[in-house]
Amino acid sequence: MKGFTLIEMLVSVAIFSIVMVMALGALLALSSADRRAEALKSGIDNLTFALDSMSRSIRTGSLYHCGSGGVATVPQDCSTTGANYLTFLASNGVQTYYQLDTDQTSGSLCGQTTLPYGCIERKLGASGTWIPVTSPDVAIQPNAGFLFHVRGSVAGDGIQPIVTITASSTVQISATQHTGVFMQTSVTQRIYDQ
Repeated sequence: MKGFTLIEMLVSVAIFSIVMVMALGALLALSSADRRAEALKSGIDNLTFALDSMSRSIRTGSLYHCGSGGVATVPQDCSTTGANYLTFLASNGVQTYYQLDTDQTSGSLCGQTTLPYGCIERKLGASGTWIPVTSPDVAIQPNAGFLFHVRGSVAGDGIQPIVTITASSTVQISATQHTGVFMQTSVTQRIYDQ
């Protein structure tokens, strides 16, 4: 009776081991790439949801006041320079505020632990509490990274009010990896400007 020799068995086991190590390496690389892609998608979805939520409330609002200077209930444009602070009268009659919070202290509402940037916050009413609208894995870049550009908010200027929002952010993919994401949206007031 004829069988395999010991050398033939050792060679076949060695070839099988090499093929399995290569297959396992490819599987681990695909799994890691899938986790990174899922984290990026989650961060982009969160930023998209935040901008969509803001857009809906801004679209049905009125009396846009861009920037933190002046009286918040008096319309104010900032079409050329932009500002990272906006307030308006929502359709339900509540003064609504949006701002970029870049506070890096441990008590910051943003909740970020690894990314050194800020988050977008909302407050309902002058005495309300600031609440983050972006998740901790999305870090909005400070200053020019998040801006409102408002044009046509002043009554009688003949321009339909429009708000353009730009957000430059960093999405946390893993403990050591993150990537930049830039989004922009424009919102026109639904109420006809007379």
